[in-house]
Amino acid sequence: MRRITRLAIVITLTGLLDQAKAQDLKPGRLNSFRLSESFVRGNSNLSRITVLGYRYQLSPEVRIGADLGYQGRTYIDRVNEFTAAASTDFIYSHGRTVELYGTVGAGYRIMTGGIGYSGRSISEEFNGANKFIYQINPIGIRVGNGAISGFAELGWGYRGLMTIGVAYKF
Repeated sequence: MRRITRLAIVITLTGLLDQAKAQDLKPGRLNSFRLSESFVRGNSNLSRITVLGYRYQLSPEVRIGADLGYQGRTYIDRVNEFTAAASTDFIYSHGRTVELYGTVGAGYRIMTGGIGYSGRSISEEFNGANKFIYQINPIGIRVGNGAISGFAELGWGYRGLMTIGVAYKF
């Protein structure tokens, strides 16, 4: 009976240590840069937004960060959209190579240039070109066990319904 108890304790401790080594999720120890692409449906066309982000690990369950994005759209003329947003990731589950999380973010969008489909300026067509933006991703998955990982997110907001990208952890 003692041997079984010892074996159970060793297996439990080994599993806990393995989980800790696999994640190393101490605050500030898992910073990452991310580059992502999303496709966003406009009035009658599909365009993409490219986002460069940074994340800082606050705790094993929470990361905070910032995203900067660019989206070029063509209406009658070319329109450029620049976005800046703060975001928070809530980590649901993490293992050796797979992590499940959700994200919420909010920020600001600035649109420049161009004439819309109606022939009016972009500011007039969109009832003000500069606006508050948000992104809610109830589910995201990150896959990778080294410095480089890939991720995919489903949600809605300024990045559209689906985002895919790569992240570099340091």
